[in-house]
Amino acid sequence: MKRGVAFGTTVLPVFVLATVVFASNVIWADHGPGVPITQYAPRNQDEAEIVHLIRTVAQGWERKDVDLIMSAYGTEALQRAWNNPNIMIDYAGIRSEAVGAFRDPKVGQVRFEDWLHRIYIVNSSAVVEINQKFRGWSRDHYYRDFWMFARRSERWWLVRYDYEPQPPFVFDCRNHKPDR
Repeated sequence: MKRGVAFGTTVLPVFVLATVVFASNVIWADHGPGVPITQYAPRNQDEAEIVHLIRTVAQGWERKDVDLIMSAYGTEALQRAWNNPNIMIDYAGIRSEAVGAFRDPKVGQVRFEDWLHRIYIVNSSAVVEINQKFRGWSRDHYYRDFWMFARRSERWWLVRYDYEPQPPFVFDCRNHKPDR
């Protein structure tokens, strides 16, 4: 009898949990190269707001809308310059860099394909790791990004953006579709 009870209290809950996890369409980060941002299922309101800010920056670049891009950034924001990764630029520099990029006729159509890899939230700070495919200047660019956020006055702000170039990431096309 004890063996049957132990089996029922151990194996059955594990089976139910495995069924829920593996049969579900809910996708979180930590899946290979990440999860396409459009398929990511935020686990709470903080994650939802942060994901929205990431999409806001991408949409601003795709629409070539500097004000939309800057609406995600805190005034004390820093980011690594796109044309010189050895330099960190401030809020005004981030704005100037976007304005300059949009004036360049060679930029062409801009597209982002962001794959969320990890989201860490601790109190009023958050770090998001992203694998990113960026289309601009007639070619694809691949980056591993680290986006840092701070919550102030009940709102999240992008306060630091850092990246490193990487080779094209591989994804399992049977399970995921690109953002576009």
